[in-house]
Amino acid sequence: MLNLNTYSTNKFSPAYQQIISSFYTDVGANGRSPFFVLEGTEKLIKEELVRCIWFGQHIKKGKLFTDDGSRLEVLSPGWWNTESGPDFKHAEILLEGKGLVKGNIEVHVFASDWARHQHDKQETYNTVCLHVVMWNDREGRCIRNLLGQSIPQLTLSKYLDAELDDLVDMIDVEAYLKGGKVNPGHCQTEMENQNVDGLWMGYFLDYAGDERILQKAKRYGKWVEKSPFEQTLYEGIMESLGYKNNKEPFLTLASRMPLEDIRSLIPDDIPVEEKAINMQSLLLGVSGLLPQEGDLKTTSDDETSAYIKDIKHAWSAIKSKISSVPMSKEDWNYAAIRPANYPERRIAAISNILSESSPDGVFRRILCVFERLMPISERGAEDSKEEQKIIKSLIEDIQSIFLDIQDSYWSYHYTLGGKRLKKPQKLLGRERTSNIFINVIIPIFLVYARRHNDIKLEKILHLVYRNYVPLPATSVTKFMSNRIFGQEKFPQKIVNSVRRQQGLYQIFKDFCENDNMSCNKCALYLSMVKS
Repeated sequence: MLNLNTYSTNKFSPAYQQIISSFYTDVGANGRSPFFVLEGTEKLIKEELVRCIWFGQHIKKGKLFTDDGSRLEVLSPGWWNTESGPDFKHAEILLEGKGLVKGNIEVHVFASDWARHQHDKQETYNTVCLHVVMWNDREGRCIRNLLGQSIPQLTLSKYLDAELDDLVDMIDVEAYLKGGKVNPGHCQTEMENQNVDGLWMGYFLDYAGDERILQKAKRYGKWVEKSPFEQTLYEGIMESLGYKNNKEPFLTLASRMPLEDIRSLIPDDIPVEEKAINMQSLLLGVSGLLPQEGDLKTTSDDETSAYIKDIKHAWSAIKSKISSVPMSKEDWNYAAIRPANYPERRIAAISNILSESSPDGVFRRILCVFERLMPISERGAEDSKEEQKIIKSLIEDIQSIFLDIQDSYWSYHYTLGGKRLKKPQKLLGRERTSNIFINVIIPIFLVYARRHNDIKLEKILHLVYRNYVPLPATSVTKFMSNRIFGQEKFPQKIVNSVRRQQGLYQIFKDFCENDNMSCNKCALYLSMVKS
């Protein structure tokens, strides 16, 4: 087993990359590995059960053939997809005549369900490399994707390792769906074989977590070469406000309306609330989301009418001074987004953050918090309890910049003209704020610290990172916890910081999600078996 103590450090360590490099001779220019039932005759069963049978591999694996007669071997059934699209992602199979095939798996009760569900008309399903069904009711005819390509098909009923009745009784579908069952990765098997302790695993996750921040810092470092740190932080926050669906639109908005232009258009010597209204009108106008009376399906209430009037008045006074081409509402995605997180409300949030942080700006405001607490970077281990208390206070001070903002209209409304809320609701929740802190603030300030050779600031950032409690579980952390530890919830004694949780993400991105990487080539697995 690889000795990880030799890499121990209190700074953001490149140890993970060094471990990767020790296993792969060709790591590429950027330091990353390039590997880097027929009705009336069969029982009616639910599709979820078929998925469980596939995922648990309750089949005779030694003699599998596709419906067209090709020899098939399953290397990995893939990982359970809880979102839209194919049922399993990143599967690996060996297919006669094609060799190693990687892609997604779609599972159905009947072969005809493919067309009935219209997957042959959906681009998302072009990634399917194997169609898995319980029964083939298409008389041997192959299925095709949107591109017209035939897709290999495996009929499970021919290869079940037990009677279907027994499998129905044996399989706990709910446990599978909740993630209680999972095919162990090579890493989990090797952890048991090698009797790997939590200390060793913690070290590995620490280094992987550091690598995640270093990779983000590398990305932001390129942004800093083109823009000041204040603008880079603004763009990073804007991107994070877009979450998954609106990252690009928010980045576009930040580039079309940079901080320098905002400051030239909105005076500093006006009240904060007036400044926020002006800021909202500016960003809503450039984003193409400026509210209009005609946007409302019903007659608006007095409060909404007054808000629209104020925004439109501010916009009319400022729009002639803007050279940027406005975006349109079609640029924004509202699908599968809760109203509380609609772009208009996010724009209200950043408007208030910028307004309350002027004239110094958000970057300088956060830097001042770090600088107030620089002395703790020089303390020894005897101050650990007091250190944690101070770190917690630092985190709260910075997060309050995002959590404590209020807006006279949007704090009481999720949507324009929507029902007024009885109590004010935060414009940004704690989870989104935590994501901004970890994924934007820490890496950008790490870039700043290293460019200014500020060792104390880097130590503070690392102290915060390794003392920050884990964020709420996601599909990725659940999958990784199942994959490595054999349980949906990661062991709190091991994954006890956001640093280690981010390490799970890094390993997932580099290996589990990497279609060019097999399980037995994963650095975590290889680190365990290396003597």
